[in-house]
Amino acid sequence: MAAITVGRTLGASVALVAVLNTLSAVSLPVASRRPAMATIVVWLILLSVHAALYWFGSRIRVRFTLPVYVAAQAVMLFGLIVSGAPTPVALGLLMTFTAEVVLLAGARWGTIPITAGAIALYVSAAAVSSSLYLAATAGLALAVTGAIAHGLGALLRRPAASTSDAVPVPPSPTARAAPSQLSAREIEVLKELVRGSRNSDIAATLGISERTVKAHLANIYQKLGVESRSGAVAVAVQHRLI
Repeated sequence: MAAITVGRTLGASVALVAVLNTLSAVSLPVASRRPAMATIVVWLILLSVHAALYWFGSRIRVRFTLPVYVAAQAVMLFGLIVSGAPTPVALGLLMTFTAEVVLLAGARWGTIPITAGAIALYVSAAAVSSSLYLAATAGLALAVTGAIAHGLGALLRRPAASTSDAVPVPPSPTARAAPSQLSAREIEVLKELVRGSRNSDIAATLGISERTVKAHLANIYQKLGVESRSGAVAVAVQHRLI
């Protein structure tokens, strides 16, 4: 549910950017500096599609996988940069998207590759537009964005610390053997459980279907010797399986 809420918030925000950017372009006081109407229309279309991808992001990631979603967004942003969209708009949107990808897939893809990919996207688009200054400025801004997003992602993925007066529970035989039994994907699903994610959120984050999520949960419950989500989370935190 959290992923859906964030996606719709970003979608609504980009839709507002599309409207304001269009109004700003058509009402520019200096007529000689006003973009051509065809260019303004292209910006509006690209921003609208960008907003729609955010709004339906969870569904797209479940049906077509996370890499497809990222590629589609990258194409929209590349088009905006090449078409000469205002630098604050294009760079701001790319920074936002970089942060989202880090939060969605930083643990799997790595913060550095994601940030480097965003920088490469802007640099290549800026090279097409023959603007080395914009490319260098964007690289710096995106590097900072990647670092901040990495920190936020680490905080969000951090399990809640147990209280000092908590009564220790002896580990069960099944739980002791769990670390070697859980697969890499099951560990990822377990991490999302600890964060409180629902099946739909887990599916969207990992780029798999909800049916696959349910299958992984069934395997996790069996291997940990529990019968519920709360039981799996308790074992995961207690024995530091994540």
